[in-house]
Amino acid sequence: MSKWLFQVRIKVSKNISEDLRGAQQQGLSISLKKIAEDNQMVLVCTYDAFSAYCAEAEENGINEYELYYWTKATIDNPEKKAKHIKSYAFYNGDDQVYEQHLALSLEASLQKLIGNSQLEEIKIIDSNPANNPQPSYRIK
Repeated sequence: MSKWLFQVRIKVSKNISEDLRGAQQQGLSISLKKIAEDNQMVLVCTYDAFSAYCAEAEENGINEYELYYWTKATIDNPEKKAKHIKSYAFYNGDDQVYEQHLALSLEASLQKLIGNSQLEEIKIIDSNPANNPQPSYRIK
């Protein structure tokens, strides 16, 4: 058993992102939502998660939120917004990271969608800080 936890992330086209954040009527959106449900996961837009984090920080006092300035700078930057609005993570309930076997099962389900040009990337990340760039905590 790994000492790290994992998260599955995908990148989709702008068109599919708009659909996932709205009506969810396109074929790929429907498939992604079903895969999430079948794996007891929730599909979360990274940009929306960042926006919610900033809104919560602003409501409760930004001094208690270490990543507020970095996150706010990210969502306010048009280029980064365009990137993160197409990026999605699968959460296991409220848990953003989870056991490796859950990530691998989810990834196997997603692999069946390879070939759809609107699904641009599937990747698994782990919680090992050495494998993930760490944001600057105090960008002002």
